[in-house]
Parts: sequence; C-alpha cells; structure tokens
Amino acid sequence: MGVDLTEADYAILEMLAGGRCTVGYLAEELDYSRQHVHNRLNVLVAAEYVEKRHDPTGLYELVQDPREES
Repeated sequence: MGVDLTEADYAILEMLAGGRCTVGYLAEELDYSRQHVHNRLNVLVAAEYVEKRHDPTGLYELVQDPREES
C-alpha cells in the first residue's frame, strides 16, 4: 500500500533508519506531538514500512524504506 508521505513521515523514517525508536523519543527529537507521531506511525505501519516491535513501550522499527522506491 503506497501512501503520500508527509514531512513528518520523512523525519520519522530518517530517525528509524538509524535504529529502533519509541514514540516518545521520536516526538522529543523531531519536535512533534506524541499524538502526531503516533498517528503517522500508524499510517507507516499500515503501509508496511514500519513495524511495532514492543507494544508496552511503543518501540518501532523500519522494515522497508519507501524513500528507496523509485
């Protein structure tokens, strides 16, 4: 499923390209609200670009980088 990526999505993907991150860490580092990061991660998970690895902590991991698709 392809999605139209937002500026926030690109920032989240860039952070996840460096390794697993939690919602709180992404929100703090990227200066977005936790809710906005959570909403965008849900979109990225639905698109199968990102997977949630640990539910209690909200740990996410990049599994397919859409920025590499042409």
